[in-house]
Amino acid sequence: MIDKKLLIFRFILCSLVLLTPRLGSATRFGFSTIENDSYRFQPLGNSNQPGSWQVERKEKGTVSRVISQEFIVLFSKDDPGYSFGKRATGGSPVALWGERQEMDGWIDNEQIVINPVSYNVSGSTVVFQFQSHPLFEFESKVSLPNGAGVPEISWILRPKVDGYFGVVFTGLEGKNPSQLDFLYQPLIWSWKRFPEQAVVTPESYATTPAVFTNYQGATEGLAIPSKEIPYRFATAENSRFGLQLRTGDAKAKPMVMAPLLGGEGSYLASGASSSFSVQYFLEPGTWVAGADYLYQQVMDYPLERQNAMVSLNETFHNMIDLAMDDYYSGWIDEYKGYDYKFDVPFTVKNVSALHPLSIALTTDNQQIYDRRGLPMLEYLMSREKYLYAINAFPEKQTQNPSHFLKGPAMELWEMASIHQLLGGTNTVFPKEMERLFGKSRQLNLQTEVSGASWKDYLARCLVGDDRRYLDSAIRLADEYLELTFHKYPTDFSTNAGLRDAQATFVNDYSTTWQELLELYELTLDQKYLDAAYEGAKQLSLWTRSTPFAPDKAIVVNEGGKVEGIFPGRRFKADSYEWQEFDMTTRIQEQKVPAWHTSLVGLLPEQPGTYVYGPIMLFHQAGAMLRMAQLKNDETLRRIAYNGILGRYNNFPGYYFTSLQTNVYQQTNYPLHPYLDVKYNALFYNHIWPHIALLQDFLVSDAHLRTDGAVDFPSLFSPGYAFLTNKVYGHAAGSIYGHPNVRLWLPKNPFFTKEIGFNHVLGRDGENTYLVLMNTSNRYINDTIHLRKEVFKWDEGRRYAAVSLGTQGANEVRFVESGRLAIQIPPLGTSVIKIEGMFQESSFGVALPEASALENNDFVRREYAAASLGTITGMSLKVSDNYKDIYVFSSATETETAKVIWSYQLGEDEWEEISDEVYPFEFSLRVKEPHKAVRWKWTSYDPQGKAHETEVHLLR
Repeated sequence: MIDKKLLIFRFILCSLVLLTPRLGSATRFGFSTIENDSYRFQPLGNSNQPGSWQVERKEKGTVSRVISQEFIVLFSKDDPGYSFGKRATGGSPVALWGERQEMDGWIDNEQIVINPVSYNVSGSTVVFQFQSHPLFEFESKVSLPNGAGVPEISWILRPKVDGYFGVVFTGLEGKNPSQLDFLYQPLIWSWKRFPEQAVVTPESYATTPAVFTNYQGATEGLAIPSKEIPYRFATAENSRFGLQLRTGDAKAKPMVMAPLLGGEGSYLASGASSSFSVQYFLEPGTWVAGADYLYQQVMDYPLERQNAMVSLNETFHNMIDLAMDDYYSGWIDEYKGYDYKFDVPFTVKNVSALHPLSIALTTDNQQIYDRRGLPMLEYLMSREKYLYAINAFPEKQTQNPSHFLKGPAMELWEMASIHQLLGGTNTVFPKEMERLFGKSRQLNLQTEVSGASWKDYLARCLVGDDRRYLDSAIRLADEYLELTFHKYPTDFSTNAGLRDAQATFVNDYSTTWQELLELYELTLDQKYLDAAYEGAKQLSLWTRSTPFAPDKAIVVNEGGKVEGIFPGRRFKADSYEWQEFDMTTRIQEQKVPAWHTSLVGLLPEQPGTYVYGPIMLFHQAGAMLRMAQLKNDETLRRIAYNGILGRYNNFPGYYFTSLQTNVYQQTNYPLHPYLDVKYNALFYNHIWPHIALLQDFLVSDAHLRTDGAVDFPSLFSPGYAFLTNKVYGHAAGSIYGHPNVRLWLPKNPFFTKEIGFNHVLGRDGENTYLVLMNTSNRYINDTIHLRKEVFKWDEGRRYAAVSLGTQGANEVRFVESGRLAIQIPPLGTSVIKIEGMFQESSFGVALPEASALENNDFVRREYAAASLGTITGMSLKVSDNYKDIYVFSSATETETAKVIWSYQLGEDEWEEISDEVYPFEFSLRVKEPHKAVRWKWTSYDPQGKAHETEVHLLR
């Protein structure tokens, strides 16, 4: 028996009632052409089909298509039960109509295919007339704006009876999906992933509100003009339109439904009316050219954002202050991780040690290394998975955490980058990479990491400098491109190139383009750049493109309160059950520029959570800026800016569904107890990734604005899911040809009344460099005061400040008493070298000068006694001033009641530390790093029997 769900759109999109057209007074062919600078419309001259016209792109040669004024009018006397329904193709929710019993009622509803019977031309508009129907009157228009604007198709329906109506524009030609070069229906259908059912994407899921195909060298589609999208957060209930691609006979045809039958505006009383308009676009070339045309010419995608209340640098340091606050950041020192209680109570989670380690170096902050970077590194070297279960029954918990110390919980590329970041002096990382190479592991959720992908071979090459690994990485990367780039995917099993893996997070639906960009930077092979570019362009379709913010102030926090996105909080480890309570935040009502609250430029986490709105954790922004610079792509630049600038003063949490609040933008938003932060989700493990992505954005923006003249070396942090970005601090770079410049991002480096510009600083041991980046469209003319405790300038000394680059090149100003006059043009950049002003690093010794430890700085030994388990010891060195010892055992609380760690520094007396609480691990800082460390481990099993290791040596 055929599933009735599959029949719904067969009834909708197939002609059940075909009106017999009557010949009207159609304008004669040859006198009815309308055109502007870009498009020409002319009728095909068929008197039986006066609605069929040929459209041609004039300035693009002979590319043309045939479109008609065919519509389907849907009618139901009773409520058809439109709702946010079940999951469909690819495991992702889309809009369906009700439950099965409601669908049964649809079979008797009317679906009426209509075509015009005549038309007339008036100036640049064609008006089409349709035969009167007992249920409604109908009219449509095609209008061409002046200049190079795109055609607009509009319609109006006037009902004669009360009831629910829907209108579907179906006038484009259907294509065999196997012949398409690319397709797009938001959210999940792109590349060649054709819907398996005739489903509708409502406005609420239309991140980029368009539907199109690329066929025989041209992109053709329909887009929703911004005037049809009100400035509010669209939901299934208030969506004004829907986008469709699959017809009832399985052809690919861009279609738009407005209103959605049963949705907002669908019920019409006799004598009322419903109108809507869409934009038709046709662009020769690849789908990438078509997508650019869609953004730049059809949608006129704006650069909405600039710094709003504080500079991005101030936001950056506000987040660092939060991350260093044990209480407000959710840090649990005992477990060396961040509380993950929003999703899985009684667990902790870390993403990457690279983030705090890098920030410690670039901000010159020893405390970040000691209190976050090092403990998180120890956590990830020892835990089996990113998510650690505090209790001993993780199999009963959601998201599949681990309770075991069977690490490292890192991808090989992560270990390679940490090895390089810490100066390449620690052998523990290459040794562990060698042990884990080729082994399949589950580090996050139940996602398999193969251990022998092209990225793993590349990681081995980065550490071992072995050409064989690079050759294998290139070979496997080429195989990956063959699967996912040269042959666009037709299904959803494309996560990291593993054909049996199901797409989950937003980046899984694209290529691994950030990693491919890294491969391009290493090899300079153009094919990797081209593949990465197409991946970035495909992902851009997932970013929110509408609604555009109106050019006015709006009221936020109306009534002095804001309702939360979620009904409560979770307190159970084995379910996603909510405990409901008041989620209202009290905050003063105020007026702000509308763009402050716009969500344009943001990505969803994954289709299954997009009902909660997009997220602010836009890790791809830095890479998009790099790609924009390499490909001279204005669209990617605007998307990256819209995703980051002026959005928050501090850590803003996760998910956003309201355009009528700025509660999450407040500096003190996260500075409350967990249960008092009520607007959205708090994932404390995201704080350091968020800090790292802001650093990446700042450095990448400087690189873009100077066309690569501000260039700081980077390392890649793969993290997990989509939490990937570049990190910095391991090596010196250059600024306009000046070498040996180290990235420097100190807190509050200067006083200024301006918030419109961001900055990146550098120092080379003799001079200081300022890169000032104006985010506003106004000229910034200010005098900044360099703080003496940061810049260490000498009282009474006059420093020359030389402008670098094309803007005022070689102009010389002077810094006196710490004061420096700056001028930055609108959206421009000013790069200044302050000669003779230098600062020494306070964070130990510069990394390249750190000497290597001897080969036996790492021990890993498996013991037969369960109470001992596998014991691992390592010596970690970041400078010549000290080294850090970390030792842990895989034995759990069921196998061990107590452990004693005994150690000797050099020839000093033996000392011991005991631990009776799992996990069993010990950390020790050795302030005389030349001393060898001898140690042994004694464990007592539950019966009280002692088990002792031999003496180990860590030099």
